[in-house]
Amino acid sequence: MGYLYLGLVALLFSFGGTCVKLIRPFFTPSMITFLRFLVGVFWLLGLKLVLRQRFREVFAAALKSKWGWLLFGAAVKYLAYITENTALSAGVSYGNILTRPVQIIVHTVLGVFVLRERMNAAKWTGIALCVSGILLITWNGTPADQLLSDNIFLTLLYVASGIFAGLFVFAQKKTADGIDVLDSNLIMFAMAAVMSFGVPLGQGEVLPPSVPNLSCVAAILLFGFITGIGFYLNAKAIPLVSFQMVALLQSTTVFFSLAWGISLWQELFLCR
Repeated sequence: MGYLYLGLVALLFSFGGTCVKLIRPFFTPSMITFLRFLVGVFWLLGLKLVLRQRFREVFAAALKSKWGWLLFGAAVKYLAYITENTALSAGVSYGNILTRPVQIIVHTVLGVFVLRERMNAAKWTGIALCVSGILLITWNGTPADQLLSDNIFLTLLYVASGIFAGLFVFAQKKTADGIDVLDSNLIMFAMAAVMSFGVPLGQGEVLPPSVPNLSCVAAILLFGFITGIGFYLNAKAIPLVSFQMVALLQSTTVFFSLAWGISLWQELFLCR
């Protein structure tokens, strides 16, 4: 089931770039980040209602013991989304595939040196091939001078996003043994929504310059679903597979992201 969950997560995450492209004409990257968290919280609340799941009796005690990891998870997830959404707003819809190899490296380091998970030659080889393949796709034949001049800022944003996203999954793992995964994700996304709202509010960029169209509204709802339900499934999968395999299996989202970028946005790929 862990592999099935991660496969569904990979498919869901692949629509992230498309959602940003549809929302960006009406909302700033910081507001997109807030809306993603806010709608994600409502999707999780809806899931709790469908499952008829109340807050656990030990919730208060668990929250007290895990509050540091919950706050840490909310902060790093906010940072992951604001950097990713800023880069996606300026670049191609599949640009966030660069976050995958970064997450793989982060998960591998944490899995080996913090969680003391064992690695073998097959796993090291698979990780190396996965990281190399995604880096080659991201490079896309771009000349070195152009890569360093035109794309370096976006590249750094995606690298930062990958690091923060990897740390968020680690926070999910650290809270999984004390709080129900649905409750922990709900709390972290609610905290992150509060954090993320301060930026557009302070800049006076809460309201869009024009009325959002139907595509924008649908993308906001889908983005929230991807965030809330996607990371709920991700949290469900974490205890079922080794930690360093989470980002490795999620990297299959690269193929879907490229497909949506080419078919929906006519973005050129490997055409140089």
